[in-house]
Amino acid sequence: MITHYILLSSSYSTHRRIVLHFLGDSKEEYIAAVREVSRAYDGKIVPFSTHTIISDSESWESVVETDPYFDDVAVIGTVAEFVELVKKERYLTGLHVAKYILSRMRCTHARLEKLTYMCYADYLCTEGSRLFEDKIYAFDYGPVVGTVYREFTVDSHDRPGMTLDDSVDLVGGKTPPIMSRIIFSEDGWRKLGSIDATLRRCEGIPTQDLIDATHRPDTPWSVSDRSERFAVIDDGDILRLHADEAL
Repeated sequence: MITHYILLSSSYSTHRRIVLHFLGDSKEEYIAAVREVSRAYDGKIVPFSTHTIISDSESWESVVETDPYFDDVAVIGTVAEFVELVKKERYLTGLHVAKYILSRMRCTHARLEKLTYMCYADYLCTEGSRLFEDKIYAFDYGPVVGTVYREFTVDSHDRPGMTLDDSVDLVGGKTPPIMSRIIFSEDGWRKLGSIDATLRRCEGIPTQDLIDATHRPDTPWSVSDRSERFAVIDDGDILRLHADEAL
C-alpha cells in the first residue's frame, strides 16, 4: 500500500481547488512544503488543509478512487507554483468587492462606485489596513475606485472622470464564488464582515445622498488636488476625514 501526503487549498483565479501531492517516501519534502506555504502570507494564516490517503498505487488517480473528495482538483507541479497561486488570493481589488456587492443587489455605476468606496473607507478607519489594492481617484462625481471604473465605464480612455454611465442597473453573478474569493484573502472573514456591515448601513440610502456625502467640505474628496487628471485620494485623508462623510 502507498501513502500519499496532500496539501489542499483553493484558487479563485483558477476556479478550482489545488493540491500538492507527495508520496510516502517524500515526507520530509511534504513537511518542508507545508512550512513554505505557511509563510506565504508573511506570518498571517494561509487557508489550506493537509491530508493523508492510503491507496494501492502511486498514481493520483488512485487517490481519487480511494476518496472522491479529491475529484476535480488541479495537481500543481511545484511548491513555488503552488505558493504563487496562494499569494494571488491574498490581496483583493476593488472589482472583487464590487462584484460581491452586485451579487447582493442591483446597482447603477454611480451607486456601485460609492458603495465600494464606503466599504474601503470604513474598513481602513476601523481596521487600520487597506481593504483592497486599488487607488481611489477624486473624479468629478466623487471618489472612484480604479478597477471598478475601468470595468464599468464606457469612456474611461476618452473622458476619464467626466461621466458615470447611470442609465442601466448593473447585475453581477452568484454570491458563493466571489464570497469565497474575499474569504480566502488575508483577514478574509474580517473583510467580509466589514463589507456586509457597510452595505447594511447604506441600505436604503439614495444614491444622490451617497454622492452628496462625499462632496461635503472637509471630506477626503474635497481636500484632494483635483487639478491633476488622476488625483489620488490619500489614505491619510480618509483616516482623518471619513467621519465627515458618514451617513
